[in-house]
Amino acid sequence: MEFIGVSQLSFIHDLGPKGIEGLIMKRSGGHRIPGLNCCGQGRMCYRWSKRWLVVKDSFLLYMKPDSGAIAFVLLVDKEFNIKIGQKETETKYGLQIDNLSRSLILKCNSYRHAQWWRQGIDEFIRKHGKDFLKDHRFGSYAAVQENTLAKWPMLCLQSTYAVFFPSLYFLRLSPEIFMKRPVVEGNRWRLDCILKRKA
Repeated sequence: MEFIGVSQLSFIHDLGPKGIEGLIMKRSGGHRIPGLNCCGQGRMCYRWSKRWLVVKDSFLLYMKPDSGAIAFVLLVDKEFNIKIGQKETETKYGLQIDNLSRSLILKCNSYRHAQWWRQGIDEFIRKHGKDFLKDHRFGSYAAVQENTLAKWPMLCLQSTYAVFFPSLYFLRLSPEIFMKRPVVEGNRWRLDCILKRKA
């Protein structure tokens, strides 16, 4: 499927329009631990993994290519930004994608390949996800949606009997989604942790 740039998530209507997809190298976690390591004293050491990157209107995600398991979802928000170049990414042919909660570093085959990803992601998000790039009421990353059946997800914190979600759309992406962002209290506001506390 690499040749034609599709995956099992490409044409699922509920996930929004199909954006660009493809194999890319992803740098581990983004955490740098200085000191003695496999690269030597005082140098940083990263692990690179091959991942399938999927671009949608309100999020990017990457999957493990062998199993198709979703490894991480990066939401589009007002701080969404893409940079390329070795100076910004500390990686030759690097691509850095930032949002309020993460900085994702990717490595491309060439500068032209990095430009292609940057331009493709940027154009797609500006066309289909422009509402997520703005400031919204109460500091939310998403615009107000009128006439929906959704209720405030944070009501689950006050629940003493049951927690019900009329739409499990976001659970299809990842139950590890943060209900309050930016992340400042560890995993306290991660949906799966909230539900575990309530169980």
